[in-house]
Amino acid sequence: MRVNRSSLGPTLLSLLAVVVFGLPIIYTVMYHPISRMASANPLYKELSKNAFMVMSAKVDLAAGRLISFDDAAGKMQISRIVGMPGDEVGFAAGILSVNGKPAGKYPLSALPNSTLIVPQQAVFFFPDFIPDTAESANPGTLANHLLAQSNINASVLYVFDQATSAAQHPELFVYGSALIVLYGLVFFGLGKRKERIVKPVYYLARISVGLNFAIWLLLGVIGLSLGYNAVMPAIYYAFVSWLTFFGLSVAAAGTTLVAIVIFAVLALFSDTEFTAKRLNS
Repeated sequence: MRVNRSSLGPTLLSLLAVVVFGLPIIYTVMYHPISRMASANPLYKELSKNAFMVMSAKVDLAAGRLISFDDAAGKMQISRIVGMPGDEVGFAAGILSVNGKPAGKYPLSALPNSTLIVPQQAVFFFPDFIPDTAESANPGTLANHLLAQSNINASVLYVFDQATSAAQHPELFVYGSALIVLYGLVFFGLGKRKERIVKPVYYLARISVGLNFAIWLLLGVIGLSLGYNAVMPAIYYAFVSWLTFFGLSVAAAGTTLVAIVIFAVLALFSDTEFTAKRLNS
């Protein structure tokens, strides 16, 4: 198929729109970046009954970050990174310390007093709370809380419940809403340039972007109508999670999203046909 020079730019931009705006829904379904907590989980302060997590396949390791991994039975587990490679982790008199600084109090834990150095290519994980005496019956050792970095499946980007998360982070509500608006601009902008885009690419872009736009919009409307204000931050973080699939860190993905917004707006509203006519006249 021969492509006119005047159609090359819009066609390439449409292909880019397919990758950036047309695939996040497929990624969401395949990699399950949004996962619902089926029951109350008292081990971590962010997670409660009916809380949702937005996770990223890009693993950003840092002390304090929640991560997911599969246990020996193949069941997904959530835990918090407490120690990084080279850190000295100790437990004595119910107090967990990292490099000599208290990291948490666990009066119900019967872990033996001990210390260890977190090996390279591993992390030390530990819950925020010990809710009952079940762990005391078989406390194990500090070494039982070491996890190879290669066994970590995802980082938890964001945890939200019905309303509190949106109230605590109103900027994320704005980001999610702006992302849906951007989807609409891209979708209708493609229609505006229909005659300048190679037909197979145009229909691929129009359908994929339109499907994503419709789903995000529907989720946003339903979520807000049911009082789930945090659905908007979740949409934003689901999109960020998609960008991390390309190897970007979470911080870099957020910056890249800003660049994408600026580029998309400029590409959609630049009157290239008018400019070309002025140059030829």
